[in-house]
Amino acid sequence: MDAVGGREPPFLSVTQFAAREGVTRARVLQLLAARRVAGARRIGHHWAIPAEAAIERRPPGRPRGRRREPAARLLAELARKYVWWLSPAQAGARPELAITQTMELGDFEDQRRLEASLGRDGLAQALRGAAAGRLSARSWAYWHYRLGLAKPGRVPPLPRRRLD
Repeated sequence: MDAVGGREPPFLSVTQFAAREGVTRARVLQLLAARRVAGARRIGHHWAIPAEAAIERRPPGRPRGRRREPAARLLAELARKYVWWLSPAQAGARPELAITQTMELGDFEDQRRLEASLGRDGLAQALRGAAAGRLSARSWAYWHYRLGLAKPGRVPPLPRRRLD
């Protein structure tokens, strides 16, 4: 009870809210950072939590991640963008070309989408099977390091063309 008029205070501190909800102060700070306490406001270094506020509960289990984008649809989209000299049918017949072109020329978001769709193993397989001249030395080293296929200073040599 508050000393003013015998009413509940309109706001609670982090410690008061933690005691009321039966969680630790650190957990309340995590929930506040995740915006899971409705109406809470930060004032300087302190939080003002409405007395009627409650923790936004979520269903049990692991949080749902982003749904994987279908690889065929993504590769068709990336082929239109990075394999512009081939028709969609020709590019569709050569998915490794769309993958390596995206690895070489793609922006970061397209590369992340490709990795999320194919997985690191799929990108590693494309890297190992890359045709000579498909990737620059810089991209070759970057992808080997990013996929954990090389230790510092031990990147395998670029593939070379052979003339028979």
